[in-house]
Amino acid sequence: MKALVLSGGGARGAYQVGVLSAVAELAESLKQKSPFKIYTGISAGAINASFCAAGADDLHLTTKYLIQLWSELTSDQIFKTDAISLGKIGLKWMGELSFGALSGAEANRSLLDTQPLSELIRNNCEFSKIDRNIESGHLCSLAITALDYKSSTTITFVQGNDQVKLWQRSRRVSELTEIKTEHVMASSAIPILFPPAQIAERYFGDGCIRNLTPISPAIHLGAEKILVIGVRKQSTTAYEQKASLRPPSVARVVNVLLNSVLLDGVEVDIERLERINEFIRRVPDTHHEQLNFKTMDYVFINPSEDIGQIAAELSTRLPRVIRYLLKGLGPLEDASEIMSYLMFEKAFTSRLIEIGYEDGMRSKEAILKFLSED
Repeated sequence: MKALVLSGGGARGAYQVGVLSAVAELAESLKQKSPFKIYTGISAGAINASFCAAGADDLHLTTKYLIQLWSELTSDQIFKTDAISLGKIGLKWMGELSFGALSGAEANRSLLDTQPLSELIRNNCEFSKIDRNIESGHLCSLAITALDYKSSTTITFVQGNDQVKLWQRSRRVSELTEIKTEHVMASSAIPILFPPAQIAERYFGDGCIRNLTPISPAIHLGAEKILVIGVRKQSTTAYEQKASLRPPSVARVVNVLLNSVLLDGVEVDIERLERINEFIRRVPDTHHEQLNFKTMDYVFINPSEDIGQIAAELSTRLPRVIRYLLKGLGPLEDASEIMSYLMFEKAFTSRLIEIGYEDGMRSKEAILKFLSED
């Protein structure tokens, strides 16, 4: 079975849609309407994976819908951007940081209110179609991952057919459930920026937190071939750092923290997967049966351009009040990565969709081989 694995990254999720449009176009050329039987996603990838699972009977049509949705996004469809809402949050943060110990007030949970995102997902994703696609055989399973803040355990919510086998590892557990808006909100709750999401008696945060094996759910669910879409330009060389006498700003520190939380996991997992494949290739065929693991065919597509730099170039497109808040953390150039997670604006998302499509077509030969072979 073929699986699609989508990583996290806030507004960078638009890049995934661009790549998917190329994949769907190539699949249609092979007369494949449902090339993937397994969809897994984390954070923004959980949003896209859920839409794909709901439209698994026709990936080409689904990607067209996703392109329309992402290319018309505005920030106020994701989080409240009016000065009154943000002002209340800001005043509450200041009050609780200054007098919380005296007043015993409950700490504020995030910098932004994502109620609009919840409504966007609920109104546009037909979750009821997921079960129908499972029953018709177009889909085997959908899995999205979130972090349980109380137990610090990574939870993968799974909706699938009768063949699905759940798993339990150290700090990694799967749960069979009917995936809905609250599960997607849980997976995409970027720490500090977005509030934790409540499911029953538990509160969850972004699925990328502490998740060092984002590809593993697809493997546990029976994937034999995996297409992985990342959202950061790959680099194997050290960055050149200009000499500076000033310490890093808060914005720069948050940049590094968010990158390590949201983006590093999938790249590390790809490296691990390749090392395992290389090891098995070096083992003589006569000994393969003695191994308790096997090679995994995969295609990894990631941006050919620096998405953070693109966000910095388009910084004026962010709502003025968001720019004002970010400037409180330091120079805007130090907040390029943060901006790339929050840049839910047409100019940015449309550009990422274009880059994603071009990168997908640049990998045309690898994708066609991936889709053609069983």
